[in-house]
Amino acid sequence: MTAVRIAKAEDKKAFYDLWKICFGDSDAFCDWFFRNRFAPDYSVVLETEGKIVSCMQAFPYTLWIRGREIPGAMLCGVSTHPDYRKKGYMGLIFTYEMKLLREKGCLVAPHTPAVLQSYFPFGHFPVADAAYLTCDGMCATKGNVMLTPVTELDSLFPLYTAAAKKYSGMVLRTKEDFLRKAADYAADGGECAAYIRNNEIKGYAFYYKTETELTCVEAVADEKCYPMLMEGLCKEADGLIFSAKLPPEMEIPFAKTERKQKGVMGLCNASALLQALQLELPYAFRLTDAVIPENNGVFNFRGKPSAEAPVFEISAGHLLQVLVGYHSFAEIRNELKIFDEEKYKELDAFLPKQKCYIIDEY
Repeated sequence: MTAVRIAKAEDKKAFYDLWKICFGDSDAFCDWFFRNRFAPDYSVVLETEGKIVSCMQAFPYTLWIRGREIPGAMLCGVSTHPDYRKKGYMGLIFTYEMKLLREKGCLVAPHTPAVLQSYFPFGHFPVADAAYLTCDGMCATKGNVMLTPVTELDSLFPLYTAAAKKYSGMVLRTKEDFLRKAADYAADGGECAAYIRNNEIKGYAFYYKTETELTCVEAVADEKCYPMLMEGLCKEADGLIFSAKLPPEMEIPFAKTERKQKGVMGLCNASALLQALQLELPYAFRLTDAVIPENNGVFNFRGKPSAEAPVFEISAGHLLQVLVGYHSFAEIRNELKIFDEEKYKELDAFLPKQKCYIIDEY
């Protein structure tokens, strides 16, 4: 018999073991993660033959979307034991998880899977890009900026908060969340350094350094200080292969920078999200959602069911791309059914694109 259910605290070992089999992370990281990030009330398992063979985790966060604080949950650890794959289990746990998050009051569910396209069938589409900087090490010895190791991590929190509010889709970390994330990096050997100018912290970076490379997994700086922060990291790399993930609009002159999609998001509760965003838009639209039945119907932009004739029909995933600000209505026009062209053009002008970015992966 196969059954999906909400996880329990006593399932932790089964989650841990499945994570190790599927992702191969270090014992140090897994020990830290399941001590600090395992939230069984937000996670689900699939059992068959009395054994947990597939699972999915989530952790509650507040997201910053179009200048509003939006309750959500970050998905992670979607995994199925190799012996039980290609049986449709992912679809079962995914649908169950999304409905659970809705019941928990989460409006959106972001995540950063390795293969984004795996989640498109569930209506989870890209909502953020990232700029990936790479350097073969030859530039590292040219840097003159020196970074300062950071021990008082609290001092970095205001910089993160200021940066987070510049991007739609970011996790609006509390200080507890921020320090927990710093401890996450440290658990697997991560280090932290800051760029300081006139005795003020202008940027910081969490990074990992091995015998062959330095990888920066989180970099936050005042907008004009990213080049100096990266120059300092290159100096720290001292000839090693160097890479970093940055906000999508960043261009660093001394290294190759490639922009890629990074991060998808699912819509748990369309009506509540529209109400929370407090949009002042006219007209109504028809929404379709194959995962959350309650998201289906004709709504106005205040999130209320409407008897008006809809201007267009849109899927939940594509609506979320527009609400977050990753796409304009015009950019996804081919994904919609337009019933009133003139009114549709009016709506497109009401929801301009936003700067979209997300650092967190779980």
